[in-house]
Amino acid sequence: MKKPWLIALFVLAPVLVLASPSESCAQQPKMDIKLFFGGSVTTFVSMLETGRVRDTFAGWQVGFGPRIRRRKAFVEVLFSFNRWAFAFQDLLEDGTPFTAVGQVNSFELPLTMGYIPYKNSIFKLFLYASFVNHFNTKIIATLTAPGQEVTAKLRPKDLELAIYQAIGRVGVNFDIAMFNFDFNYSISLNSATKTSYRTSYHQLQLNIGYLF
Repeated sequence: MKKPWLIALFVLAPVLVLASPSESCAQQPKMDIKLFFGGSVTTFVSMLETGRVRDTFAGWQVGFGPRIRRRKAFVEVLFSFNRWAFAFQDLLEDGTPFTAVGQVNSFELPLTMGYIPYKNSIFKLFLYASFVNHFNTKIIATLTAPGQEVTAKLRPKDLELAIYQAIGRVGVNFDIAMFNFDFNYSISLNSATKTSYRTSYHQLQLNIGYLF
C-alpha cells in the first residue's frame, strides 16, 4: 500500500503548488526547461545467505524536462536515458575462462518536489525528494573466451534484472545564472533483480544542466 500513496503524493504536489492563491504577479509560477548530462556510480548489493556481495559500476545519463517554481516550492518532471557498464570474469561449464563486458540501457521518469531555502537574481539553492520510475530496456554484452568472441543483445529477464524499479531519491542542486549543478542519492524500493534473493540498488549522480 505504500507505493500508491507515494505516487499519489508526487502527482498531487504540482497541483498544490500551483493552486494556492498568489499575492502578486511576482509570485506567479515560473518555468524553466532543463537539459542535463552527468555521471553516476551504481552499487548492487546481493543479500545472499552467506553474506552481502557488492558490485559497483560506472555510468552516465542525459535528460531534460520542465521545472516549475513558485515562491519557496518547486516541482520537476524529467525524462532521462541512462547507461551503466559492467565487466567480469568467470568460468564456463567446461572450465574455460571467459570475460564479459557490456552495458545496460535504461530510462527514468523522476517526479520531484522540493524546497528553495535561498535565492537571489544569480544563485538559487534547491533541496528535493523524488519518486523515480526506472525501466531497464536492453543489455549489450560481449563474451570473450580463448579463440572466440560473441556479442549479444539481451533482455533484462535474460540476466534476471528487474524490468521496473521503484526508486527513492534525495538531492541538492543549485543554479548559477543559466547553469544548474545537481548531486543526488538513490535507493531502490524493490529488488533490482528477479532472483530468489533480494538485490538492493544504490546510486550517486552528479549532473550539470543548462536552463532555457
